[in-house]
Amino acid sequence: MRFFRVLGHVASIVMTSLLLAVPTTFAATADSTHADGASRQPGGSLATIQKQGVLRVGVAVNAPWVMRDKSGQWVGLEVAYVRQLAKDMSWKIELVPTTWATAIGDLRAGHFDVLASGLSVTPQRAQWLKYSDSYGSFSLGLVLNRKALGTDDLQALETGSKHRIGVLSGTVTAATTKTWLGNSEVVEVNDESQALQDVRNGKLDGLLAEQPLPDAFAKAYPDQLRTLDVSMFGKTAHAFAVRRNDQDLADVIDAWLVYEQAAGFIADREKFWLESAAWVELM
Repeated sequence: MRFFRVLGHVASIVMTSLLLAVPTTFAATADSTHADGASRQPGGSLATIQKQGVLRVGVAVNAPWVMRDKSGQWVGLEVAYVRQLAKDMSWKIELVPTTWATAIGDLRAGHFDVLASGLSVTPQRAQWLKYSDSYGSFSLGLVLNRKALGTDDLQALETGSKHRIGVLSGTVTAATTKTWLGNSEVVEVNDESQALQDVRNGKLDGLLAEQPLPDAFAKAYPDQLRTLDVSMFGKTAHAFAVRRNDQDLADVIDAWLVYEQAAGFIADREKFWLESAAWVELM
Protein backbone atom coordinates (compact mmCIF):
# COMPACT_ATOMS: atom_id res chain seq x y z
CA MET A 1 0.00 0.00 0.00
CA ARG A 2 2.87 2.33 0.77
CA PHE A 3 4.17 1.67 -2.76
CA PHE A 4 0.97 2.91 -4.39
CA ARG A 5 0.92 5.88 -2.08
CA VAL A 6 4.44 6.82 -3.16
CA LEU A 7 3.42 6.61 -6.82
CA GLY A 8 0.49 8.89 -6.14
CA HIS A 9 2.79 11.25 -4.22
CA VAL A 10 5.22 11.47 -7.15
CA ALA A 11 2.43 12.27 -9.61
CA SER A 12 1.05 14.90 -7.29
CA ILE A 13 4.45 16.56 -6.85
CA VAL A 14 4.99 16.73 -10.62
CA MET A 15 1.66 18.47 -11.13
CA THR A 16 2.00 20.84 -8.20
CA SER A 17 5.59 21.67 -9.17
CA LEU A 18 4.30 22.76 -12.56
CA LEU A 19 1.83 25.09 -10.88
CA LEU A 20 4.51 26.42 -8.56
CA ALA A 21 6.78 27.09 -11.51
CA VAL A 22 4.30 29.46 -13.15
CA PRO A 23 2.58 31.59 -10.50
CA THR A 24 -0.08 34.06 -11.63
CA THR A 25 2.15 37.06 -10.92
CA PHE A 26 4.90 35.48 -13.00
CA ALA A 27 2.69 34.95 -16.05
CA ALA A 28 1.71 38.60 -16.14
CA THR A 29 5.31 39.76 -15.72
CA ALA A 30 6.60 37.52 -18.48
CA ASP A 31 3.98 38.72 -21.00
CA SER A 32 4.66 42.38 -20.33
CA THR A 33 8.46 42.20 -20.58
CA HIS A 34 8.95 39.47 -23.22
CA ALA A 35 10.61 37.49 -20.43
CA ASP A 36 13.83 35.99 -21.76
CA GLY A 37 14.54 39.02 -23.94
CA ALA A 38 15.12 41.05 -20.78
CA SER A 39 18.92 40.79 -20.61
CA ARG A 40 20.47 44.15 -19.82
CA GLN A 41 22.22 44.53 -23.19
CA PRO A 42 22.39 42.57 -26.48
CA GLY A 43 25.48 40.68 -25.36
CA GLY A 44 23.55 39.14 -22.46
CA SER A 45 23.81 39.57 -18.72
CA LEU A 46 27.46 38.51 -18.49
CA ALA A 47 28.54 41.25 -20.90
CA THR A 48 26.69 43.84 -18.84
CA ILE A 49 28.07 42.51 -15.56
CA GLN A 50 31.59 42.69 -16.95
CA LYS A 51 31.03 46.20 -18.25
CA GLN A 52 29.37 47.60 -15.10
CA GLY A 53 31.21 45.42 -12.61
CA VAL A 54 28.03 44.59 -10.67
CA LEU A 55 26.35 41.20 -10.15
CA ARG A 56 22.68 41.49 -9.19
CA VAL A 57 21.42 38.52 -7.18
CA GLY A 58 17.80 37.85 -6.27
CA VAL A 59 17.33 36.50 -2.74
CA ALA A 60 14.19 35.05 -1.15
CA VAL A 61 14.21 33.87 2.48
CA ASN A 62 14.84 30.13 2.80
CA ALA A 63 17.02 29.30 5.83
CA PRO A 64 19.83 28.34 6.01
CA TRP A 65 20.48 29.10 2.34
CA VAL A 66 19.17 32.66 2.49
CA MET A 67 18.01 34.52 5.60
CA ARG A 68 18.21 37.73 7.56
CA ASP A 69 20.28 37.81 10.74
CA LYS A 70 19.24 39.63 13.90
CA SER A 71 20.61 42.90 12.53
CA GLY A 72 18.71 42.54 9.27
CA GLN A 73 21.73 41.61 7.13
CA TRP A 74 21.52 38.93 4.45
CA VAL A 75 23.36 35.76 5.44
CA GLY A 76 23.20 32.08 4.55
CA LEU A 77 24.96 29.40 2.52
CA GLU A 78 24.00 30.75 -0.90
CA VAL A 79 24.63 34.33 0.22
CA ALA A 80 28.16 33.26 1.17
CA TYR A 81 28.53 31.56 -2.21
CA VAL A 82 27.46 34.55 -4.33
CA ARG A 83 29.54 36.97 -2.27
CA GLN A 84 32.61 34.81 -2.90
CA LEU A 85 31.71 34.43 -6.58
CA ALA A 86 31.58 38.22 -6.93
CA LYS A 87 34.87 38.58 -5.06
CA ASP A 88 36.61 35.99 -7.23
CA MET A 89 35.36 37.74 -10.37
CA SER A 90 36.24 41.26 -9.09
CA TRP A 91 32.57 42.30 -9.25
CA LYS A 92 30.52 44.25 -6.77
CA ILE A 93 27.37 42.52 -5.59
CA GLU A 94 23.82 43.83 -5.25
CA LEU A 95 21.37 41.63 -3.32
CA VAL A 96 17.84 42.20 -4.58
CA PRO A 97 15.00 41.02 -2.28
CA THR A 98 12.29 38.93 -3.94
CA THR A 99 9.63 36.45 -2.78
CA TRP A 100 8.86 32.85 -3.62
CA ALA A 101 5.64 33.98 -5.33
CA THR A 102 7.47 36.31 -7.74
CA ALA A 103 11.11 35.12 -7.86
CA ILE A 104 11.06 33.33 -11.22
CA GLY A 105 9.08 36.11 -12.87
CA ASP A 106 11.43 38.72 -11.41
CA LEU A 107 14.43 36.84 -12.82
CA ARG A 108 12.88 36.58 -16.28
CA ALA A 109 11.87 40.24 -16.20
CA GLY A 110 15.50 41.27 -15.66
CA HIS A 111 15.18 42.54 -12.09
CA PHE A 112 18.37 40.64 -11.26
CA ASP A 113 20.88 38.37 -13.03
CA VAL A 114 21.01 35.31 -10.77
CA LEU A 115 18.44 33.76 -8.45
CA ALA A 116 20.05 32.37 -5.28
CA SER A 117 17.49 31.14 -2.77
CA GLY A 118 17.93 27.43 -2.19
CA LEU A 119 15.96 26.83 -5.39
CA SER A 120 14.96 23.23 -6.03
CA VAL A 121 15.60 21.80 -9.48
CA THR A 122 12.46 20.63 -11.32
CA PRO A 123 11.96 19.92 -15.03
CA GLN A 124 8.90 22.17 -15.00
CA ARG A 125 10.87 25.19 -13.80
CA ALA A 126 13.57 24.44 -16.38
CA GLN A 127 11.09 25.53 -19.06
CA TRP A 128 11.33 29.09 -17.72
CA LEU A 129 14.91 29.43 -16.49
CA LYS A 130 18.38 27.91 -16.83
CA TYR A 131 19.88 26.11 -13.86
CA SER A 132 23.52 26.00 -12.92
CA ASP A 133 24.99 22.65 -11.95
CA SER A 134 23.50 21.44 -8.67
CA TYR A 135 25.68 22.00 -5.60
CA GLY A 136 23.83 19.58 -3.29
CA SER A 137 20.66 17.63 -2.51
CA PHE A 138 18.57 17.83 0.65
CA SER A 139 15.94 15.61 2.25
CA LEU A 140 12.88 16.89 4.07
CA GLY A 141 12.60 17.10 7.85
CA LEU A 142 9.83 17.78 10.34
CA VAL A 143 10.42 19.66 13.59
CA LEU A 144 7.65 19.41 16.19
CA ASN A 145 6.56 20.99 19.44
CA ARG A 146 7.13 18.32 22.10
CA LYS A 147 4.14 19.36 24.20
CA ALA A 148 1.71 19.46 21.29
CA LEU A 149 2.69 16.10 19.76
CA GLY A 150 3.80 14.18 22.83
CA THR A 151 5.11 10.80 21.75
CA ASP A 152 3.06 10.61 18.54
CA ASP A 153 4.89 8.99 15.64
CA LEU A 154 4.55 9.75 11.94
CA GLN A 155 1.62 7.38 11.46
CA ALA A 156 -0.28 9.13 14.23
CA LEU A 157 0.46 12.48 12.62
CA GLU A 158 -0.72 11.25 9.22
CA THR A 159 -3.94 9.64 10.40
CA GLY A 160 -4.68 11.03 13.85
CA SER A 161 -6.08 14.29 15.12
CA LYS A 162 -5.63 17.47 13.08
CA HIS A 163 -2.43 19.46 13.73
CA ARG A 164 -1.19 22.82 12.43
CA ILE A 165 1.93 22.24 10.32
CA GLY A 166 3.78 25.22 8.85
CA VAL A 167 5.60 25.23 5.50
CA LEU A 168 7.33 27.91 3.44
CA SER A 169 4.79 29.31 0.96
CA GLY A 170 5.30 28.85 -2.77
CA THR A 171 7.83 26.02 -2.55
CA VAL A 172 7.87 22.40 -3.70
CA THR A 173 7.95 21.53 0.01
CA ALA A 174 4.52 23.13 0.42
CA ALA A 175 3.07 20.78 -2.18
CA THR A 176 4.72 17.81 -0.49
CA THR A 177 3.25 18.74 2.89
CA LYS A 178 -0.27 18.86 1.50
CA THR A 179 0.23 15.47 -0.14
CA TRP A 180 1.60 13.63 2.89
CA LEU A 181 0.05 15.50 5.81
CA GLY A 182 -3.29 16.41 4.28
CA ASN A 183 -5.13 15.37 7.44
CA SER A 184 -3.41 18.23 9.24
CA GLU A 185 -3.96 21.94 8.70
CA VAL A 186 -1.13 23.09 6.41
CA VAL A 187 -0.23 26.70 7.20
CA GLU A 188 1.82 28.44 4.50
CA VAL A 189 4.28 30.96 5.98
CA ASN A 190 6.56 33.60 4.48
CA ASP A 191 8.96 33.87 7.43
CA GLU A 192 10.48 30.64 8.72
CA SER A 193 12.14 32.48 11.61
CA GLN A 194 8.73 33.53 12.92
CA ALA A 195 7.28 30.10 12.13
CA LEU A 196 9.93 28.40 14.24
CA GLN A 197 9.13 30.75 17.11
CA ASP A 198 5.49 29.78 16.64
CA VAL A 199 6.43 26.09 16.87
CA ARG A 200 8.35 26.75 20.07
CA ASN A 201 5.47 28.61 21.71
CA GLY A 202 2.78 26.24 20.45
CA LYS A 203 1.03 28.45 17.88
CA LEU A 204 2.13 25.88 15.31
CA ASP A 205 2.51 22.19 16.09
CA GLY A 206 5.32 21.67 13.60
CA LEU A 207 7.24 22.92 10.57
CA LEU A 208 8.16 20.88 7.51
CA ALA A 209 11.32 22.12 5.79
CA GLU A 210 14.41 20.90 4.02
CA GLN A 211 17.25 19.70 6.18
CA PRO A 212 19.30 20.88 8.00
CA LEU A 213 16.79 23.42 9.39
CA PRO A 214 14.58 20.94 11.35
CA ASP A 215 17.50 19.06 12.93
CA ALA A 216 19.38 22.28 13.72
CA PHE A 217 16.48 23.80 15.63
CA ALA A 218 15.70 20.57 17.48
CA LYS A 219 19.33 20.48 18.63
CA ALA A 220 19.25 24.14 19.62
CA TYR A 221 16.02 23.79 21.67
CA PRO A 222 15.86 20.13 22.77
CA ASP A 223 13.50 20.79 25.70
CA GLN A 224 10.88 22.28 23.38
CA LEU A 225 11.39 20.62 20.01
CA ARG A 226 11.95 17.20 18.47
CA THR A 227 12.03 15.83 14.93
CA LEU A 228 10.39 13.00 13.05
CA ASP A 229 12.11 11.20 10.19
CA VAL A 230 10.19 12.15 7.03
CA SER A 231 13.03 11.56 4.59
CA MET A 232 10.70 9.23 2.67
CA PHE A 233 8.66 12.31 1.74
CA GLY A 234 11.29 13.26 -0.81
CA LYS A 235 14.63 14.88 -1.58
CA THR A 236 15.44 17.85 -3.80
CA ALA A 237 18.56 19.15 -5.54
CA HIS A 238 19.47 22.85 -5.29
CA ALA A 239 21.07 25.09 -7.91
CA PHE A 240 21.38 28.71 -8.94
CA ALA A 241 19.25 30.02 -11.80
CA VAL A 242 19.74 32.52 -14.63
CA ARG A 243 17.59 33.47 -17.61
CA ARG A 244 17.38 30.92 -20.39
CA ASN A 245 19.48 32.97 -22.81
CA ASP A 246 22.30 33.49 -20.28
CA GLN A 247 24.29 30.31 -20.90
CA ASP A 248 27.56 32.28 -20.65
CA LEU A 249 26.71 33.40 -17.12
CA ALA A 250 25.67 29.85 -16.19
CA ASP A 251 29.04 28.64 -17.49
CA VAL A 252 30.84 31.07 -15.17
CA ILE A 253 28.82 29.87 -12.18
CA ASP A 254 29.48 26.21 -13.04
CA ALA A 255 33.21 26.87 -13.37
CA TRP A 256 33.17 28.75 -10.06
CA LEU A 257 31.53 25.79 -8.31
CA VAL A 258 34.30 23.49 -9.58
CA TYR A 259 37.00 26.02 -8.70
CA GLU A 260 35.86 26.65 -5.14
CA GLN A 261 35.05 23.01 -4.49
CA ALA A 262 38.67 22.19 -5.30
CA ALA A 263 39.89 25.15 -3.23
CA GLY A 264 37.97 23.96 -0.17
CA PHE A 265 35.78 27.04 0.23
CA ILE A 266 32.51 25.20 -0.44
CA ALA A 267 33.33 22.40 2.00
CA ASP A 268 34.26 24.97 4.64
CA ARG A 269 30.97 26.84 4.28
CA GLU A 270 28.99 23.60 4.28
CA LYS A 271 30.48 22.69 7.66
CA PHE A 272 28.95 25.80 9.20
CA TRP A 273 25.63 26.07 7.33
CA LEU A 274 24.79 22.40 6.76
CA GLU A 275 26.63 20.34 9.36
CA SER A 276 26.29 22.48 12.50
CA ALA A 277 23.49 24.24 14.35
CA ALA A 278 25.60 27.33 15.14
CA TRP A 279 23.79 29.43 12.51
CA VAL A 280 20.54 29.17 14.46
CA GLU A 281 21.86 31.79 16.85
CA LEU A 282 21.99 34.30 13.99
CA MET A 283 18.22 34.20 13.47
